[in-house]
Amino acid sequence: MSMPARARRVLLIGPLPIDGDVIGGTKVSFAALVGALGAEPRLSVAVHDTARRRAGRGRLALAWLDLKGLAALAAQLLDPRQRFDAVMLNTSSGGALKSGPLVWALCRLRGLPLTLRVFGGDLDLFYGRAPRALRWVAARTILRAERVLLQTRALCAAFAGLAAVEWFPTTREPASAPRKARAAAARFLFLAQLRREKGVAEAVRAAAALPDGATLTVHGPAMPGFDVRALAASAHWRYGGAVPSARVADVLNEHDVLVFPTYHSGEGMPGIVIEALQAGVPVIATRFRALAELIEDGVDGLLVEPRDERALAAAMCRLADDSTLYTKLCAGARAKGETLRQGPWIERLVQWLGAAEVAAPASAPALTSSQPTPGTLGPSAATPIRPDPRAHSSPRVHARPRG
Repeated sequence: MSMPARARRVLLIGPLPIDGDVIGGTKVSFAALVGALGAEPRLSVAVHDTARRRAGRGRLALAWLDLKGLAALAAQLLDPRQRFDAVMLNTSSGGALKSGPLVWALCRLRGLPLTLRVFGGDLDLFYGRAPRALRWVAARTILRAERVLLQTRALCAAFAGLAAVEWFPTTREPASAPRKARAAAARFLFLAQLRREKGVAEAVRAAAALPDGATLTVHGPAMPGFDVRALAASAHWRYGGAVPSARVADVLNEHDVLVFPTYHSGEGMPGIVIEALQAGVPVIATRFRALAELIEDGVDGLLVEPRDERALAAAMCRLADDSTLYTKLCAGARAKGETLRQGPWIERLVQWLGAAEVAAPASAPALTSSQPTPGTLGPSAATPIRPDPRAHSSPRVHARPRG
């Protein structure tokens, strides 16, 4: 009689939401990952929470908290009583370059295979702007993790020659069935952190062109330096405050179109856009960075140029006036949202974590029919990375986990 396989012990490192603090897509995505992997019987999951309460704290205080947090993580990884088979570091682009090398070194010291997941779509920008010494270190440490999971295909292409990359998009598991499409679009929604580069001011000014009866509701926490009262006054929009994560699905179902005119450099595959698609809510977004990987113009949403208020207003009015197009985009949004359900991607991740000591391919593989696809791949906005010819001068170390 064969013995049942032992659950693979995995340490997940990343930031969880903090009550009363600003919550962004990174924390929401990591919390969803923890919940999904924690329910997976093939894994025994431990979590190291890297989140620190940041509201109202200055740079020095935050730097001190980050240093303390890194020391606590090092202590856990070095503790011989802590026994793991694999480690997964979930972090921002800046965190990957700054703290990633230490995590990589500690995992090598313990003989633990490491999977790196980078949130956001700006790893190419951070890497390109980093000092040469930091790039040199990163190319020989954290970018040599057994797998580097990147959020956009553009980033996978940019880093294909430098790391063992895999495409791992943002995913969500819908809380409810998509709402029934309404006859026409009248209730427009902006839902994101309120900061200039998210395009909220452009959305508010564009809303002034909406026909009578159509409105824009703005939701989201005001980030430091942003004053909601400075937005243009108009009878066509209102501010509804921040939305708790548990209420996002309800808010989406109360609206007809998500307006997402971002030009934020860190944009990858925004969770709110995916949740809107899964709710059957079309998205008006910008042709910026990798958003064209997610939104296909005329199929599940409309694309406009960043900072182009006239084009944004025209797109909003177009959906308010054209019920046939709006109905078509609602159906397209539902179809696209289905490709980004969490389940199939969690299954892939479980397999990766269960065989992390096996050499990974040098670039993201082509998708097979069993893999979800994000639709048509738009123009890549990522900057190609020129590999350092010395970066792989020594053979890749494939550490074997301790038993």
